[in-house]
Amino acid sequence: MKIIQNYIPSNQVKQRPGFFMTPQFITVHNTANSSKGANAELHSRYLHNGAGGRTVGWHFTVDDKEVYQHIPTNESAYHAGDGSGSGNRKSIGIEICENSDGDFQKAVKNAQQLIKQLMKEHNIPIERVVPHKHWSGKNCPHLLLNMWSTFIDGIEDARGTVEAPNQQVGSETVTNGSIVDYLKSIGKNSSFGARKKYAAEYGIKGYKGTEDQNLELLQKMREGKPSKPKASYIGKRVESKHNGQLRFYNKPSWSDKHVVGYLKKGYGFPKIVDKVKVGKGYQYKVKNSKGHIYYVTANSKYVMIK
Repeated sequence: MKIIQNYIPSNQVKQRPGFFMTPQFITVHNTANSSKGANAELHSRYLHNGAGGRTVGWHFTVDDKEVYQHIPTNESAYHAGDGSGSGNRKSIGIEICENSDGDFQKAVKNAQQLIKQLMKEHNIPIERVVPHKHWSGKNCPHLLLNMWSTFIDGIEDARGTVEAPNQQVGSETVTNGSIVDYLKSIGKNSSFGARKKYAAEYGIKGYKGTEDQNLELLQKMREGKPSKPKASYIGKRVESKHNGQLRFYNKPSWSDKHVVGYLKKGYGFPKIVDKVKVGKGYQYKVKNSKGHIYYVTANSKYVMIK
């Protein structure tokens, strides 16, 4: 892949502020410019010409044929919209062209290849490859956000080759501190989509693959299986409040052939074991005083919990 270094002059401080940076993240953008000819070279000229007076700059622009580098990767740039935050001050900004006369999918593949290279050069783990939206909430990269996990999964060759710095988790130091490395070591799918699913199982809401979320997920997965919250009715008594005879069953069913008895009002079972869906309704799985299992309606119109 061809990379053309065409650095912005150092006196253009609105585009190249000149602050030293040790990159810790890679931030992905779309140019939001679908005009014909709006390729990497055109965006390079745009920055060199002062970006229309804007305070903005980024490190690389990628199209379907080549890559232009505008700023050295050891200098920060104004591309993430978070002021002096980590997006601007600690991340490499990559713009992916979307010009109508180019091949966007090829540009995406070129960007993924560039990201692999930068991850290796700067020891940046896959979890720290983030969309612009991660920093400022802007809908960018707008062509990739709805397929972000696929985009990340497309950087497959980089997985397992870059380790995050050692992290302190509780009283334990986690070496090879990447959740991806950990998942691979236990034979689990380490893709972004899979991690999002694991995060939900372990009670981590709104998973976006941030450093803190990945560290939390790593800690919880190392501690063991997710604990299912105990429902308030488990272990409690259920009894009939129906004026007539309330049927109970020997299996989860509403069929007459599975009816094994009837409850009068005020009678019931001493212990609820579970609640199960049966057809369009629910039943409590219950135990009687001898430990035998039965099923009775969970409809509050007919039963009450004590």
